[in-house]
Amino acid sequence: MSRRSSNNVGIMRILNLIALLLISALCWMPRAVAQPAHAAASEFVQRQHLGGNLKTMAFATAQRTQTFAMLVSKMGVSEAGRLVSSELDKHAHQFQEQWDDNLAKAYAENLTRDELVSLASEGRHSRYVGKLSEKQRAVGESMQRMSMPILTRYVTKVMTSAFSTISTR
Repeated sequence: MSRRSSNNVGIMRILNLIALLLISALCWMPRAVAQPAHAAASEFVQRQHLGGNLKTMAFATAQRTQTFAMLVSKMGVSEAGRLVSSELDKHAHQFQEQWDDNLAKAYAENLTRDELVSLASEGRHSRYVGKLSEKQRAVGESMQRMSMPILTRYVTKVMTSAFSTISTR
């Protein structure tokens, strides 16, 4: 092999290596972009206290159960409501973190990192409030899809605990 041809082979190997590195970097890029958006979304959810609706959603769900109807028949509406509310408070910590994380994922799917950073720091004064309003339906659908199992487990635990409380009375 001539010296010129061995140099060409060496250059080709280097170019192939560079191309391979660039392709590898591009494959990882969506993850690198998604992580900052999720971090910004988590900050947005925490600062704006957006996950605070977990107990409200769980209470509304619990009221539609047969177990709640049984509690009402034994205790009355007010007492059953107080018992379920107390049980929701007692068990919320087991589900809140996952609820908030899913909410952050739903926002990260629908808004950019910059939009989320602005919304987290500026709240309703952010220039992206309009876009946030436009995306609420999509965020809600994502959240419902991801979090229905969490809500179901939470309500099941609460209602089981509430029912066992009146069973021992």
